[in-house]
Amino acid sequence: MRTVATVRGESDLELTNSTFFALVLVFVSSLAETDERLPLPGLKADVEILTDRWGVDHIYAENEHDLFFAQGYAAARNRLFQFELWRRQATGTVAEILGRRELDRDIGTRLHLFRKDMSQELAHYHPRGELIIKAFVDGINAHITQTERIPLCCRWSSSSSGSNPASGHPRW
Repeated sequence: MRTVATVRGESDLELTNSTFFALVLVFVSSLAETDERLPLPGLKADVEILTDRWGVDHIYAENEHDLFFAQGYAAARNRLFQFELWRRQATGTVAEILGRRELDRDIGTRLHLFRKDMSQELAHYHPRGELIIKAFVDGINAHITQTERIPLCCRWSSSSSGSNPASGHPRW
C-alpha cells in the first residue's frame, strides 16, 4: 500500500490510499441527497440534478447541451480540485502549485503537448464532440463562477501560489 499523506504529531498517523478513499466516501455521503434550485446562465431549459444517498448524481435534462452542461457543473461541484490537478498535468503547470519536484514532469509534458487540430480530434470521438465538451466545460466554469460569488462556499487557494482555477484560464 502506498502512503498518501503523513500527519505528524505526538504519534505518527499514516493515511493509506484505502483509508483516504474511505474518508472521502464519508465526506461525500454527508453531502448526499441534496435538493437545490439554482438559476444558471447557459442552460436552455430546466435541468434536474438529483443526488442519491450514495452521492451519485442523476441528471435529467431536456436536451443534449443542458445534459452535458449539468454534468460538468455537478462534476466540478464534487471534484474541482481533481480537475485542476488534471488540467495542470495536461498543460505542464503542476510545479506552479506543488513545487520544483514536479518540474521534470512539467518539462516533459510541455515537450509532448497535443498540437494538432482539437476540433478534428474531438470529432473522432463523437460527431458532436466539440459541442459536448464545450457544454461540459461551460458547466465547470458556471460552478467556478458561482463559488466566486460566495467566497466562503469554496475557498480555492494554494498557500504557495495563490492559485485559482478561474483566473487566467478562459478555456478551463
